[in-house]
Amino acid sequence: MKYFKTEATRTAPRYEITPKIFEKITGHKHPFEQVNSNRTISQYGICPSCLNPIQLIGIAKQIKVRPYGKHTGKDVSGLPKWNHITYEYCPYASKNDRRNPTEEELFPEITKNVIELYELLKSQFDRVVYIISQELDIRCSLSFWRKALKQYLVNEVYCYPWLTEANLPYIFAYRGMQHQSVYGQQFAIGSDLFNALKKHRYVSFVSVDNNYNKYMRLVSNGGFLNLHFRFTEHTQRAVSGEELNESMLFCIDDLANNQTIFQKTISFSENYFMNVVNKAENENIRQQYLLDIAKEIMPPLQLR
Repeated sequence: MKYFKTEATRTAPRYEITPKIFEKITGHKHPFEQVNSNRTISQYGICPSCLNPIQLIGIAKQIKVRPYGKHTGKDVSGLPKWNHITYEYCPYASKNDRRNPTEEELFPEITKNVIELYELLKSQFDRVVYIISQELDIRCSLSFWRKALKQYLVNEVYCYPWLTEANLPYIFAYRGMQHQSVYGQQFAIGSDLFNALKKHRYVSFVSVDNNYNKYMRLVSNGGFLNLHFRFTEHTQRAVSGEELNESMLFCIDDLANNQTIFQKTISFSENYFMNVVNKAENENIRQQYLLDIAKEIMPPLQLR
């Protein structure tokens, strides 16, 4: 892995694993640097995905590849206790470095980690919507986002074991927007998605009377429209010392003839969402109406 944390929380910042950054962030203090029983000195951190202890390789001694983190597989003094369950679903686990997550898998219990990500979605719902809207070149109605959030909650996607703060907006779309109708939603003029939809014989676009003149609303020109969003192939690829490569396939299906009329691979940035969240200058640019929806329909989760 390329990044480490110093706090075992979802919202804690990720730091690149380099000798200079390690020294600046930790000051070589315990528990991030420790003397082993054989008197060798090792450097440690916290996995940004499963929040387990990791050893940082290439910090004190130069290696042939970029410095990286690897799971310790055991407790480390002063760091979070080793949690084998979260490790099982970590993309950086050696057995998972080429594994495709299965959306049917859910954690059997509500943990502090699950609650933290749930509350992150609730407090940042407008930014989740912003990122997905930008990625997909769409603008959807309030009723659409309300339905998507309800679908996410009803299916307990917050228990999806592959969910992290990095992929939260994308997994929200992956399950919350799944099979939702595109009718009446707005699409960015000239985008690949807009152009693909425009070719459909029953699709028309009408101008939108608001400040978003870069978008047009999809309507029917008189024929029957049955177009829906679909997301599939959530994949994670992890290489030692490199940033996590994570993606999903975004499709528009015409259910009238069971044809896919558009598809595109959406790649996730490991840092994008939390960078948006943590930019202080964005605090005054919030979409309160989206936050109100989240507040209304997301009751507190309890440990179980």
